[in-house]
Amino acid sequence: MDIARSHVVGSLLRPAELLAARERFGTGEITAEQLRELEDQAVNAAVELQESAGIEIVTDGEQRRGVYFDSLATVLDGITPVRQGQSDVVDAMVGDAAWNSADDQADLAELDAKLLITGRLSRRESLAGQEFGYVKTRTARPVKVTLPSPSSIALVFWSGEHSTSGYRDVSEAMTHLGSLLREEISDLAAQGCRYIQLDAPDLTFPINEAAFFYEAAGLSRAEFLEQSVELLNSVAVEPGITFSTHICRGNNQGQWHTSGGYDTIAEQVFPRLTNFRYLFLEYDDERSGGFEPLAHVPDDQVVVLGLVSTKTDVVEDRDTVLRRIDEAAKYHPRENLAISPQCGFASAMQGNPLSPQTQRSKLELIGELGRSAW
Repeated sequence: MDIARSHVVGSLLRPAELLAARERFGTGEITAEQLRELEDQAVNAAVELQESAGIEIVTDGEQRRGVYFDSLATVLDGITPVRQGQSDVVDAMVGDAAWNSADDQADLAELDAKLLITGRLSRRESLAGQEFGYVKTRTARPVKVTLPSPSSIALVFWSGEHSTSGYRDVSEAMTHLGSLLREEISDLAAQGCRYIQLDAPDLTFPINEAAFFYEAAGLSRAEFLEQSVELLNSVAVEPGITFSTHICRGNNQGQWHTSGGYDTIAEQVFPRLTNFRYLFLEYDDERSGGFEPLAHVPDDQVVVLGLVSTKTDVVEDRDTVLRRIDEAAKYHPRENLAISPQCGFASAMQGNPLSPQTQRSKLELIGELGRSAW
């Protein structure tokens, strides 16, 4: 199989017009159809941007989502908005205390992600299917759809007090979410989708020793890692689909929830992700640690190096990025390396602290290196 060298992770900055329209839609000033027209325009621009930058596998920029996991969370019955204080896990995950920034004075805008599992989950519709159905008509390039991992949804939105009406424990919820994701993926495959990425930011909680998140769900560190990886593999089984996963340290308006290298999870996680062709890893700054953990990735798997940061308004130096590719190749075969941003540019609707022009320049750098570095 040919290897795509230049990638995006998923989201791109939303245009100011779309952000304003979302606010107006929330107050009833515009209709759903008017909002959809602006979303269509934003998707068109996102595709044009990626194509002109030389990105080989494009996304719709997640322009229709408020948060990266909306493709699943907003179309499930059994997930309910939650108020402050109803869930320790949700409060910890979306509150200011969970996030870190290079700028101690940075303000974190309200994250519209306070949800809770309150009953048995079922799919009402497919937002991802709607996204793919539109974007595939706008490009001749392969299109990737991003979905949240089953453990990331179950773990973060689980409450021992509120969620047990639907499931006996978080493990049962994770397993059921896996089956719902398989249904979603089968539907996408029937539409012609051939590239799907499962985002797994929860796998980095043990790096930061953020034991609270899995211990609150009654899981030990070992149980959590084992179940999460097993579920990822069980979801990535649809014939004809090339699967990737992104192991993220958190991305919310330029802030993060985890620091540290992949060393503490590499041996337990990397060799076991057997159903994934592409492994997207973050390597944008010193918080990411060294490339030594790549030695645990099977040689025939493609490691997509997130060497270009979406968290800063400074474009990386080309020669420095090339040197880092050379360093990574000491631990994983160079022919099975590729390049991407370290994460999305706007995992939350508000976006990261960089300009559209900087975003374009970073994508152009990725596209150029994808052509010239191999």
